[in-house]
Amino acid sequence: MKTGDYAETRVKLPSGTGAWPALWTWNGTSGSHGEIDSFEYHADNPSTLELTNHVNPDHLFYKNAKTIANDGWVTIGTHYGANSVDWYVNGVKVFSDGTGVGANWSAYLILNLSVSAGKYHPAPQGNIPITFVADYVRVYR
Repeated sequence: MKTGDYAETRVKLPSGTGAWPALWTWNGTSGSHGEIDSFEYHADNPSTLELTNHVNPDHLFYKNAKTIANDGWVTIGTHYGANSVDWYVNGVKVFSDGTGVGANWSAYLILNLSVSAGKYHPAPQGNIPITFVADYVRVYR
């Protein structure tokens, strides 16, 4: 990913306790490691997405029970602008941070499912499988 790119994914959010899916960036070289969280999700907060710029810090806990839910499909997009990172949910801009990533930012895009250890959100209980489904990930330059 580079400054000016737009990433979008359509995912089915998990319902399992301890699920921690995310679309984020990482470069491992700068102090902030180039991290922009297009979204982080925790099933214990079923109507909330965490949208965070760690490069030039700003964030929003986006809450919307009509579009964000356990076992629900959602499309999440992020434009990595030099002066503002913009987040979209189902095609609607929901947050502009006004801080951006700077002119020469670059990082790798990662879509993953982590599992919470219980520090900030509950850890999984029992042996019920946790699933996370992605329809697509697209990058536009």
